[in-house]
Amino acid sequence: MSHWFLIAIIAPILWSIINHIDKFILSKYQGGRGVGALLIFSSLSSIVVLPVIAIIYRSKIFSVSVTDSLMLLLVGLLSAAAFYFYLKAIDKEEASIVIPIFQLDPIFGYLLGYFILQELLNVNQIIASVLILVGIISLSVESDINKHFHFKKRVLILVAISSFLFALSGVLFKKLALVDSFWISVFWQYTGLTIFGIFVFIFYKKFRHDFKNMFTGLSFNLLSLNILSEILYMIGALANNFALLIAPVSLVFIVNSYQPMFVFIVGVSITMFIPRLVKENISRKHFLHKLSSIIIILIGSYLLYSSSS
Repeated sequence: MSHWFLIAIIAPILWSIINHIDKFILSKYQGGRGVGALLIFSSLSSIVVLPVIAIIYRSKIFSVSVTDSLMLLLVGLLSAAAFYFYLKAIDKEEASIVIPIFQLDPIFGYLLGYFILQELLNVNQIIASVLILVGIISLSVESDINKHFHFKKRVLILVAISSFLFALSGVLFKKLALVDSFWISVFWQYTGLTIFGIFVFIFYKKFRHDFKNMFTGLSFNLLSLNILSEILYMIGALANNFALLIAPVSLVFIVNSYQPMFVFIVGVSITMFIPRLVKENISRKHFLHKLSSIIIILIGSYLLYSSSS
């Protein structure tokens, strides 16, 4: 495998662990109160990286054009908004169901790449994208013990919005980073994230209240787990952004398609060995349903990868 793949695969591995950490932390709250707390915590965590980049690249930070800096701030805001819809979805459903639906990313990535980066689609890529959609729809439908089917419409909508925003932020980041350099672009993107976190903290009373309660209502172990989650997320995000610069956007999104597999493996393993942390539904019917849907998605992802190489 080429070096870009090894860099790109870091993100889905780390993010699959984060998905279960987020689900575990959210399960400690009631009525979705953890969403606002984690959103502010995650957004403000980016402020830790800003001084380091500012010291190393202090002579170049303000060399970018006003338009590019504003666009990169927008990229940060889009990333934060995408994270919000992700948290809403993961709060309502198991990680092994939510994350595979994120394989809408390659489809949005291709469409946005075509219009923004002039990256073209071929027939095989379109067919592979349709196959991914079939797997996603299959995963979004679940039957109960009476064989009545339930379409997880709300979760699908939340993930679709999040996926689109993540794809848009990734494509815009690449477009701008190719001109303004990687670390300078990261600086302005993370500045946008920080601004978002400060804005929400000041003007959204409910989320501010939930954020404050995080430090009084959670144990030291849970706070440490949250900090670990943010560290892993930043490492994954940096690896993903760097991979976007050295490989086509579509291929990086395809590598991210392996995340459902990692989420599935981690979720089942934790359920079997540490059930007090995560409890995935691993009944035979649900297990086979999830596994078959993920296999369809991975097949589509492989075909998409093959047609893009």
